[in-house]
Amino acid sequence: MRRSFVFSLSGSSVRHLGRGRGTVRLAARDLGEAVAFGVTDEGAVDGEAARLFDRGHTGAGPGSGIGLSLARDLAVSLGSRLSLTGRRPATFTLLVPVRQEEAGPAGGG
Repeated sequence: MRRSFVFSLSGSSVRHLGRGRGTVRLAARDLGEAVAFGVTDEGAVDGEAARLFDRGHTGAGPGSGIGLSLARDLAVSLGSRLSLTGRRPATFTLLVPVRQEEAGPAGGG
């Protein structure tokens, strides 16, 4: 499910840039207790960044204004966090906690 979440975010970036009008970059970083998935496009976030995640807020691009709101709500429901981490270029980061299994006794017994 988290993989489709990242693909959905990257697809949204492609739609907002317009076909053939820029590059979308995906990145993943292991932070130990979490994995950070980044989606960066060549767009820019102007104005109030806090409103980006408000339902119905469309910003400057096309759309209905529900995509980022739904994405944030889904991230929270999965125990993750979605945030704007860069304005120019626009970068969104999904921070996913990694569950650490408790280590069993030495020797696997």
